[in-house]
This record gives sequence, structure tokens and C-alpha cells, in this order.
Amino acid sequence: MSVRKLLTDVLHLDLLAGLWQTARFSMSRKATVEYPEKRLEPAPRFRGMFGFSEERCTTCRACERACPIKIIHIESHLEDVEVDGKKRRKPVLDRYDIDVKRCMFCGLCEEACPTKPKAVWLTTKTYELATYERDMALYFTKERLQSWEGVVAYEGVVPPAAGQTPEDLGGKGGKE
Repeated sequence: MSVRKLLTDVLHLDLLAGLWQTARFSMSRKATVEYPEKRLEPAPRFRGMFGFSEERCTTCRACERACPIKIIHIESHLEDVEVDGKKRRKPVLDRYDIDVKRCMFCGLCEEACPTKPKAVWLTTKTYELATYERDMALYFTKERLQSWEGVVAYEGVVPPAAGQTPEDLGGKGGKE
């Protein structure tokens, strides 16, 4: 038996090291936040609530195919429109729904979107989606994705219908 092993077994150096850490942190200031009155600001790369712009959506269904758990549902139809005196068939978005209660917030739908700026994006800072009734309250149609009806936005963050764009990392509609 070595001297070091004997000292470790007799003096319990691991236990003393653990007690030192406990004593050190028990004397420091606590990091408790009084939640409803004071909210912590999420990290800059936090992926929060969805933003959606119907005007930018080309109904290509790339976001629907990219979603690993298939929670995005898109329906569209072709409509005849006149462009420069010629009849063209243009896709029209009928339905764009996201089932947020099953979402992993992975951001693959945003990465798959081919439009510049993106038609669907994950905003930052807005994370309060709690509800008592989750079936319909966490199922977002294209109108609710733009207006954020029923969502408590983080202070200073505007919904997509009020001017938020995918480039707004703070979600303030360009009013940093």
C-alpha cells in the first residue's frame, strides 16, 4: 500500500474537496430570479417562437420535407394569373400549419427555406408558450404564425405581422 493511498483513505481527501466546493458556493450570491416579474434574457443563438411570412412563401414544401418529425402541413393550389399579357399558373398557399407542441426547434425548416429572406424562421428571445389547453393552443395556422395570437412575446420583441424579419436577431423589427 502506498503512502498516498493510505493518506487518501485516512483523511478522505475527496470528501474534503467536495465539502470545500459546497462551502465556497454557499457563501456566494444566489442566482434566483423572481420569474413572472423578472425574465432572464435567452442566449443570442436561442431558437424560440416561429416567424412566418406568407408573402415570401413560394409553397415549395422544402420546410415540410426537411422536418424530421413531420409537424409542418402545407396545402396549395395553382391559380391562373396574368403576367405581362401572358397567362401563368401561380401556386397559392391555402394552408401552412405547424404543430408546435411536438416541435424540437431544430431549425431544419428554416435552413431548407430557399427564399431570401426566409419565409419561415425561428425567432430569438420569445419562449413563453405555456398554455392550459395544448391541443389547439399550440397548433399554429399561417395567420397565428404571423400575428402570434396567444403568445407572450419577450419584452421589445414584435410579431412577424408587426415588422419582425429573419435578420432581426433580437426580433425587434429593425428597431434595435
